[in-house]
Amino acid sequence: MSVASETAPEELSIREGSPAEAWAVAERIGEFGGDADRYGREIYETRLAEPSSLVLLAMHGDELVGFKAGYDRYRDGSWYSWMGGVIEPWRGRGIAQRLLDAQERWVREQGYELLYVKTRNRHKRMIAFLAANDYDVLRVEEKSAIQETRVLFCKRFITANDPDLRR
Repeated sequence: MSVASETAPEELSIREGSPAEAWAVAERIGEFGGDADRYGREIYETRLAEPSSLVLLAMHGDELVGFKAGYDRYRDGSWYSWMGGVIEPWRGRGIAQRLLDAQERWVREQGYELLYVKTRNRHKRMIAFLAANDYDVLRVEEKSAIQETRVLFCKRFITANDPDLRR
């Protein structure tokens, strides 16, 4: 039995972190492998240098086991969840859900009404995860290889000024 399957959820913590820490976790996630997918540390530092950026880290003691990172990419009242993942031995423990919940809470607290997430068609588990968390498909960006097709998801947060609440 692996260490991850023996670990109780309460032994995990979520904290804010740095772009370098997010990159360190990303380097250990197999799905981000390959020259076409792998972003260097400089890209993490640049994209997450925005004042609106947030890096969340999942920790087991001192070990980084997952992350979720994003920023105000479009500057239109929405927020973009750029990258995230959980290291293979730690999957299936609810870590991705805890990271998403913390990110959504922060995004709402900052006053954003929309949260965007883009993934590739080949990441079926991510697509199912987003659908299970009430994200809607907004757009599909076709690529020559169907597995590389991008799927843009969106989740709208209801606010007190939402016109749908006045019906």
